[in-house]
Amino acid sequence: MMHSQNKQCQNCFLLDKKLMLKDSTAATLLKSKSVQNVNAHGCIISQGCLPLNIYCVAEGKINTIERDLEGRENLVSTFTATNLFPLTNIVSDLPTDYEFIAEGKARLCCFPVKTVRELLTADPQLSILFLKNACSRGLDSYERIVILQSKSAADKVLRTVEQFLDDDGYCRLTRKEISLWANLTIETVIRTLTSLEKKKRVKKSPLGIQLLS
Repeated sequence: MMHSQNKQCQNCFLLDKKLMLKDSTAATLLKSKSVQNVNAHGCIISQGCLPLNIYCVAEGKINTIERDLEGRENLVSTFTATNLFPLTNIVSDLPTDYEFIAEGKARLCCFPVKTVRELLTADPQLSILFLKNACSRGLDSYERIVILQSKSAADKVLRTVEQFLDDDGYCRLTRKEISLWANLTIETVIRTLTSLEKKKRVKKSPLGIQLLS
């Protein structure tokens, strides 16, 4: 991992004029901000650690992984551009139950938890920002429950692909990520995607998976 003091980030939430943050809030966050470059599969936060920063994804994708006592992985959530994490540490001093791992190379903007907490009481708009992010995470969790309750592998895969479509209409999850999210084996995911493509329900490409109407 490499750290940089580069302040430029096109995806930075501080550039969003709709947030209406106080100028002093934005200035303080910008001054305290550092940038962290992470290699593929690099660990940002280890399970059982107390995070010292709130992170914003500038580039790449970060997976939240829970490991059980037998070492098996469970995919809890995925963070992409402009997503903030870990939100629980804004209000809690408890160690995290999860690991935060970069899927590929990633770049993160880091804001000290102490600084963020101090600003929350001074700027309600910052609190609203984190509340909206938390609500979005909650909706993702609900969608996953719906996926896990689906009866067929095809429904589970289709719902997972739909949930993770980006603005360009692609689901860029790997086969392993789909299997973890839908509670299926990788082999089942591969077979199901092949079947769905033959039925013209999805289209696979190097950019990702598209849903077809």
